[in-house]
Amino acid sequence: MAGSLPLFDQVELERLRAEREKLQRDLARGGMDAHSRIRKEQRLALATARQIQIERRLGIGKRR
Repeated sequence: MAGSLPLFDQVELERLRAEREKLQRDLARGGMDAHSRIRKEQRLALATARQIQIERRLGIGKRR
């Protein structure tokens, strides 16, 4: 994936952002058992990590 094209990264980034927004809405709404909540939190953490990696590769993220 390190050699992927920026266009692919941009499409993947948009998909990850949409997935993260959906997971955040679901978690904020609540109404699920503990196992489902833990799974959604784990998926959110993984999606966030992937989003950060792509943003850093594209040079979109925060600069220090």
